[in-house]
Amino acid sequence: LHAGRSNRPKSFASCRSPPSSPEDRIKVMKSIAHLSLFVHVILFLHRLHLCFSFSIAGRRLLPTEMRSVAGDGDGDDNGGEHGTGLRRGTTYSWTNPKLQTKDSAKQRGNHTESRIQFGGCGSILVHSGTSSRVTSLQHTGLSLWSAAYVMSYYIDDVWIQDIKCSNNELNKWTVLDLGAGLGLCSAVAAKHGMNIISTDSDSQALVLLEENVRRNCNEDNGNTSVHTLDWISAAEQADMTTNPVFEELEKYGGSDLVILSDVIYSATKPAWKALIVLLQKLRSQRMRLLCNSPATVERKRCDSTHTPASDPLVLLSYTQRRRDMSPQDEAEFFTMLRKAGMEAVLVPSGQIPHGETYMLTTLFELRWVN
Repeated sequence: LHAGRSNRPKSFASCRSPPSSPEDRIKVMKSIAHLSLFVHVILFLHRLHLCFSFSIAGRRLLPTEMRSVAGDGDGDDNGGEHGTGLRRGTTYSWTNPKLQTKDSAKQRGNHTESRIQFGGCGSILVHSGTSSRVTSLQHTGLSLWSAAYVMSYYIDDVWIQDIKCSNNELNKWTVLDLGAGLGLCSAVAAKHGMNIISTDSDSQALVLLEENVRRNCNEDNGNTSVHTLDWISAAEQADMTTNPVFEELEKYGGSDLVILSDVIYSATKPAWKALIVLLQKLRSQRMRLLCNSPATVERKRCDSTHTPASDPLVLLSYTQRRRDMSPQDEAEFFTMLRKAGMEAVLVPSGQIPHGETYMLTTLFELRWVN
């Protein structure tokens, strides 16, 4: 036992290795630096992989009719069967408005007050219903949806470019907002001084719609009005000159821009055919009025071409909701468009401010092919 104790080290310090030399310390520091760099590279590649996976996932969520326009992923990047030359895989997603810098939302009594910043028209103030008031699909117009943000950012940028191309002179557009809801898109148009006609069929939404448009309108330029419009009734109406919306459009020579923000979902499916009929009637009205007043506003498309003088520019922002509609239901609307002689052309995300933050909301131009 005594011999065993004598063989043990007398202290822990005697077991430690002697201090390393400066050269060894430098080698250790270099190894740690290399290991840290390696870990950061791995994390970066992992994030890149996730971003790519989400992009592909969003691409696969597109219904068949949308893929045909955006490109099928094979062959040349020619924009699919219609040859629009647009970039493939351009999809957007819903986003919380609070994620947008400089935007804010406050709860005031029985409504929410949201302030959204835009590059062209500045700040827009919108009142919306509280979540307790949005109780069914019949009152979806009481909320701000991501499709309204996508549409609003895009048209705001369109008019910024229009002013630049016109030597800072504003070309006054006549804008028809179908299914306007709370009127964010209408408010942006009003703030730019456009002639805006906003419509909806929800009586509760119409109250907030009129308030939001009036609050944000530019009183020095443009006229604003709010109307109740039921698509099915209007489509079945024989004489459209007695319809208040079409009657007002007569004064402006027809509509230059038709906004369809998040109007394609299960609750509106019975009215899809009526909506397409309405678009055809709007085109017919413009063609008729064009003969009497040939002066029109040039409406630039997303592919740098211009719409024919007889055709209004029609924009559709659409959010894919798998719980609400099946891929077959989604494709049905675009099939109805094609049968009516129209096509949907995907707007590239690069042309939409903040477009990179959206994945499941897509923006289309609806065009007549003949």
